[in-house]
Amino acid sequence: MSERVPCQTPDCTATILPATAAKTGGVCMPCHQQKLAEEHKAYIAQHRRDVDRYAGVSDPVEILKLMHAPRVYDPLVQEVPYPKSARQLYRQLTVAEQERMESYAIEQLEQGDEDQAELILLSLVSFAGARIERGLEAMYREERYDPGMLYKQVSPAIRDALISRVEEDTASRNLLLLALAWIGDEEIVRLFAGWRQHPPSWAGQLHVPPESYAREAGWELDADGQKRLLFYPESYHFEVDPSERIAGSELEEADKVSPPATALQAGEHHCPWCGSQLSVLLDYWLQAPLLRPLDLPGQRLRIAACLHCAAYTPVYTRFDWAGGYAWSEFNIAPDPLPTAMPDEAIPRHALRLSEQPRDAYDGAWWLLEAPTSKIGGHPTWVQDADYPACPCCSETMRFIGQVDLEQADDSEGIYYAFVCSPCQHAAVQYQQS
Repeated sequence: MSERVPCQTPDCTATILPATAAKTGGVCMPCHQQKLAEEHKAYIAQHRRDVDRYAGVSDPVEILKLMHAPRVYDPLVQEVPYPKSARQLYRQLTVAEQERMESYAIEQLEQGDEDQAELILLSLVSFAGARIERGLEAMYREERYDPGMLYKQVSPAIRDALISRVEEDTASRNLLLLALAWIGDEEIVRLFAGWRQHPPSWAGQLHVPPESYAREAGWELDADGQKRLLFYPESYHFEVDPSERIAGSELEEADKVSPPATALQAGEHHCPWCGSQLSVLLDYWLQAPLLRPLDLPGQRLRIAACLHCAAYTPVYTRFDWAGGYAWSEFNIAPDPLPTAMPDEAIPRHALRLSEQPRDAYDGAWWLLEAPTSKIGGHPTWVQDADYPACPCCSETMRFIGQVDLEQADDSEGIYYAFVCSPCQHAAVQYQQS
């Protein structure tokens, strides 16, 4: 048996066979691999070049096409990002430019790139509030009904065709019902109300009653069979300054400069379950002109929760219309209880409310990967729609805002806030991928 020799790397205590030493220059294989990796890294750093694929391109449609184009990874290429996001560009498109992007999406669909086509059409609907009748006709011809949000403003002809197809197409029935829910016009409301009174023969094949699909599109049937929105349509987004970070006790003072609504303030109380300090997820000054369309009484609404425990179960609070809040007696502790969290100052980006109104569905589709913290508008569900019931009256609570941790804290997941105005109860819950 050959005598082992020490590795020649300083501070390495490994020993190796002479044959290995001859191959590696006297070092052990882990040290040899590390050396190769460092050489590779140094080579890339020395030879990497910046590539600006947008250089000389000023047409926003062509810029968006470049953004959507697939990338081939090359470690020697470092792409120069465009100064605006795709979301910003979509918002700025003229009607004519929207139609050009729609035509491009149809081309992608016809060439078999369904995912790219859906992404472009979703961006047009979500960010630009565009009507995509030609795109929907193409999607319908291809029997593609997902995402249902695309069918939100479909023509009566396609709507009626979808209604007929839901009776016959067993395999696609789930997606067809979601598309119908997103249409949500008077005809669909009557249809869902009729199904609630007289369930169709195929209702037993579903996991939930057919009218329950409406929740995925942000509405439900009330007791009289009328449409009840589950969110406030007036919407304003929070913007983040990534260079400005605030922590702990600084949160409340920093956010005072940004009425009429602020996010992620330190609360005054502690969680009775885990002992963590409560956070005020959202703070609304209700008489500010921007918030008057919410039509809520009083001066101030603060929605607080234990952000640690809310990741496990909905957290309810009572509130008054002067900014007061208290832990609700209706809370049900998770089993087992979360581990107590120390009250540490967690650095966060400062969120500032923009005074630019946004479409209610801007950022509503999570897969568009556009972090969105906002008040009002349709929630950005990461998973299935999950509107909590008021613990007092059992009515579905109404969504009033959300904080996206990717935007606020370079983290993941979204906290959602809901209110039952008559019962003066709020709820906070959390979803993540």
